Amino acid sequence: MKLNSKFEVEIKRTNRQKTASLKVNEGHVQVIVPKLLSDKEIETLILKKTRWIKDKLRVQELAPSYKPKEFISGESFSYLGKNYRLKVLKGNKVSVKLKEGRFFVTTKSKDRSCRALLEKWFREKALQRLTEKTIRYAESMQVNPSKISVREYRSRWGSCSPKDHISYNWKIIMAPSSVIDYVVVHELSHLKHRDHSIKYWKTVEANFPAYKDRRAWLKKNANLLKW
Repeated sequence: MKLNSKFEVEIKRTNRQKTASLKVNEGHVQVIVPKLLSDKEIETLILKKTRWIKDKLRVQELAPSYKPKEFISGESFSYLGKNYRLKVLKGNKVSVKLKEGRFFVTTKSKDRSCRALLEKWFREKALQRLTEKTIRYAESMQVNPSKISVREYRSRWGSCSPKDHISYNWKIIMAPSSVIDYVVVHELSHLKHRDHSIKYWKTVEANFPAYKDRRAWLKKNANLLKW
């Protein structure tokens, strides 16, 4: 469907949801709607959200381009907001070490891949750092998450379950420490307010006043936190 807004929209109809949702990813606009929703209702929805869609498209257009990693010597990998060059070595004892401003990954020729070893290292560091930050902020915010874990999400940096389980996207460990702090406060604030209401954002701001800047950084630089 193409409207006067000058951007292409993919319409996906499904019986699996009762309300419409919008997604903007890598310059592609998709609207997922209940199967019986009329074209007129869909057009009205898109027109109402045109400004939001254009803002998303503009941010994604200005964002750094994403280039898949090859996991070879000389590539740069970000950890806590700083870039480190990778050096791949062959050896009998597999390991990942961050020293002298570089990542040294030792693999066997027929053993686990460099990517697998590096991802395991990042996940472990992410769980450690995020657990420490979550406990610290939870104490000051007077909330009590039931569990803290890391996993991989496609389009989010964290999640708070109805049972107060806080889960983070391990890739956030690539971002600067202050951006990670924002994500932690963002999720912990859901223990007080489950939605994204005005009260929710006031809670975020009270515990992390610079949240708008860090949130903007994350939106602009999300492609830097991909492999």
